[in-house]
Amino acid sequence: MMVKLDPAPLINSVYYSDARVRALHGLGIGFWSFANLRVDRTRELLDGCDDLLMVIGASGNRLVSHRGREQAVGAGEAILMATAETATMTYPSASRLISLRLPRKALTPLVPNPEDALMRPLRPSSEALRLLTRYVRDIDDLYRSAGAELQRLIVSHVIDLAALVIGASRDGEAVAEKRGLAAARLAAVKADVGARIGECSLSLAAVARRLKITPRQIQRLFAGEGTTFSEFVLDQRLVRAHGLLIESQRSGRSISTIAFEAGFGDLSYFNRTFRRRYGATPSDIRTAPRRF
Repeated sequence: MMVKLDPAPLINSVYYSDARVRALHGLGIGFWSFANLRVDRTRELLDGCDDLLMVIGASGNRLVSHRGREQAVGAGEAILMATAETATMTYPSASRLISLRLPRKALTPLVPNPEDALMRPLRPSSEALRLLTRYVRDIDDLYRSAGAELQRLIVSHVIDLAALVIGASRDGEAVAEKRGLAAARLAAVKADVGARIGECSLSLAAVARRLKITPRQIQRLFAGEGTTFSEFVLDQRLVRAHGLLIESQRSGRSISTIAFEAGFGDLSYFNRTFRRRYGATPSDIRTAPRRF
């Protein structure tokens, strides 16, 4: 599905290999874990495909041999290879990586000469690489819940981010930033908010600082969806509170405790916004959840 490989232990000892592969509308995504392994792509295993393979280090180290060159790829680093040519990768110790099989015909409108980037370290720890890694890790949940049109859009976002990592042309960069980069930034903002929704200190400035983008950029991302950062945070807190209220039938937690756990610092504001959102009071939900 991804690429034909011949793995073997690097030394005569215990080895480990695990792979999870996805094929999505021409895009291949692989999540790999290796230890004490040598992986060869020999001439006999070449399949005539001229796609490009991006390898992103998640943890540990690996040595890549391709086109007569060797390159170490550490965590947070990436390298590009051609699937039409032989390659060898060695993993002396525990190592996790992500691989992307990128269709050349989808990539070249954004990166006219991707061959120039083969076996060249790709912008380590750049924003595009960080966002690409995060977006790909979440892609299973995104992709399974999406319709066919949205699935194709998700794939185009990955291609956009990969193009920015490789080095897009000026026109390609403009397209990729407006499309894939914006989508990945918004997904990262929403994930950060979701992870910290119970913190009263959650703020636009704090999220922007953690993600290394400006508050204005975040505001523009939500404006593109017809909403605001504050409205999104409020809605997520109300959803969190709603779930906690239903659970409180078993836990016995008070409404004020639930409001605090959902990130609300003002109980009257919580009650008011909750009733507007659900057409019922928090007490109504807790005592008769099936009615609401």
